Amino acid sequence: NEYKSYLRKCCNEMDTENSNSERLLSHLKRERPVCFQPEEFLEENFDVDNFLSLNRKSFTLSSIKKDLENYSSTIQNSLVELINRDYADFVNLSTNLVGVDQSILKLEAPLISVKADVDIIKKSIESEISLISGKLEQRNAIKSKQDVLHCFLQVQQITEKVEKLIHNNANANENLFERVAREYSQLQFYVGKYEDSPFIKNISPRIKKISEYLEGGLYSSFNRGLLEKNKNSIAQCLRVFSTLGATDKSEQLFAETIISPLIDKFITRENYQREGLAWIYISILEALKDATESVLSLTIPSTENELKGFDFCSNAVFPAIVSKICTKIPSMFGAGDAKQFHKNYTETLKFLERFEQLCGYEERVVKLRRHPSYKTFMSKFSLPIYFQIRLQEIAGSFEYQLLTAFTTESTASLEGHVTDAQSRDQAFFLPVSQMLVLCLKRVWADDVFLKSLAHKFLKLSLQLIKRYSVWLASLPEESSELVLSDVCRAVADTVHLSHQLPDLMADLIRDKLPSDPAISASIQKSCTTLLGSIPVIKGYVEKTVLEECCKQLEHVQSVPRLYRRTNKPVPTEALPYVAQLTAPLSTHIQESDLTTPEKSEWCALVANGLASRYHDAIAEILLSLKKTEDSLAMLKRGRRSNTTSGSGSGANASAKPLSDEDKTRTQLHLDVQAFIVVVKGLGISESEELSRLKDLVGTNKKSQIAVT
Repeated sequence: NEYKSYLRKCCNEMDTENSNSERLLSHLKRERPVCFQPEEFLEENFDVDNFLSLNRKSFTLSSIKKDLENYSSTIQNSLVELINRDYADFVNLSTNLVGVDQSILKLEAPLISVKADVDIIKKSIESEISLISGKLEQRNAIKSKQDVLHCFLQVQQITEKVEKLIHNNANANENLFERVAREYSQLQFYVGKYEDSPFIKNISPRIKKISEYLEGGLYSSFNRGLLEKNKNSIAQCLRVFSTLGATDKSEQLFAETIISPLIDKFITRENYQREGLAWIYISILEALKDATESVLSLTIPSTENELKGFDFCSNAVFPAIVSKICTKIPSMFGAGDAKQFHKNYTETLKFLERFEQLCGYEERVVKLRRHPSYKTFMSKFSLPIYFQIRLQEIAGSFEYQLLTAFTTESTASLEGHVTDAQSRDQAFFLPVSQMLVLCLKRVWADDVFLKSLAHKFLKLSLQLIKRYSVWLASLPEESSELVLSDVCRAVADTVHLSHQLPDLMADLIRDKLPSDPAISASIQKSCTTLLGSIPVIKGYVEKTVLEECCKQLEHVQSVPRLYRRTNKPVPTEALPYVAQLTAPLSTHIQESDLTTPEKSEWCALVANGLASRYHDAIAEILLSLKKTEDSLAMLKRGRRSNTTSGSGSGANASAKPLSDEDKTRTQLHLDVQAFIVVVKGLGISESEELSRLKDLVGTNKKSQIAVT
């Protein structure tokens, strides 16, 4: 204990010295950066080469050596101070350890003796354990042979007992079969344990005869009970089948004996062609209600019912129906005739719904839907092919309508698709817009839509709307073949569609798709994209109408020629070309089918652009007139006479007529004033461009005096 306390004290003091050395290194760091940390030497994986390679990147070898020497000196000094301070304790430690080796030698001999005694006892115990293990193995072998003999005895006894029962009861009945089945079930249990033994092989022929007797009699009794609808007999036979673990055989026998003959007279090619699939399904269901009532009522899945493990609907009735349909009327699955395919598929879904009601319980319905025959039956319907046919039918007609959107063929094509005179929406100006609505209604029509393809039909609807939007945006690319009135009609239809389609789609899908915000959002987004194409169309119409209006601006350049050296009187009214400047606005926009706000907006855009170009043309003429006047003034100053009469010249100046340039300015002023009046007559308010045009001709004082 003294030694431990002393070592603990030494460790504490060494920790103190280490902290002192760390403080010294901190001091060195403050003086100059130290290239290492003292903790690096305490790591288990410390490596000298790695230490040098890392530190040489930042310090020289000489600085590293100097730091190491300083650190080593500090540690040595601390160690010496520690030894000097605790020298007495070191001396006492060596004194206290005197005689310890002798004490250890005294303990060695007793310990060796104890170890030898323990080894002897261990060997004795191991010997006894080995002897007992051998006896236990012999006992287990004897027990195994006893079990085999007991099993063989049971097999012999049960076989003889069953043979006796069969021999003593010449008239077989359900009670006998039930007793024999219980014994036979036990017999099979014992036989299964040692079926490869010679004894079992020798007695197998007798067991086989019992099995054949039981199988033949049970099948015959079960068939008789089914035909006579004797529930007691059927229940006893089912219990025997359950005891034997042969529920599948009873279901197979029921399908072969009752179901197949029953449905054979309904499922025929003649009935399919003459009466139709709906009649076949209805007839089968009505016949099944009476034929399956006995077995279904006896096999109700409940805790009180002892007849468990039977499912005649899933394992017997439905597979038999599917097999007969696939064999005798496979043409019902063909998707070539989309109308007939839709009718067959919907009738099949109705039949399955009513057949599931015949099952009676949810557990049976779930099992039916998971049955391989159910999956095989539904996979026979080629839904992808049906959708492709409908896609080509609907999208093809819409695509043709887009290609002939502004021709007489478009109207004729639309009339071919509209069977009801009232189904055509008079709010649309173009047949292609009406065709979009008709195609959407066709997609969700009861004779086209299938719930199994709901996601594809929804995608098709969104694609039709998107295709219309793409077509609208591509109209400017076909400018050589377009009439502006048709383009304006397309825009008017698009605005109407953007407001009508959300409500229309909501009505179409209300009873066909679940209420989902994501679906509503996708429809709303598709309808909104229609409006995204209108700015492109607006720019095209503005550019086209503006270019047509600007053709009349060529007459502005001829205004100076009307008054140059022609001695015409001062103009008092605007020239005829002014009225023609805005004629395209009235023809293409004001008289179009656009709404009043759209007409005003589009006219304002064109009018402002026209005013800007009109301004540029007049500014060019006024600049030319100014240059002409300056040139004439210079010529007149050169020819001026040396003497003039003051009073005479004043009189002439007061009576001087307007120059040709002033007449031109006056005419331009009148033209601009008339242009502004015409523009305002179109319902366009005065804009910045019109104000600039008005100010341009109004700043000329000579023109103002002439007008006065």
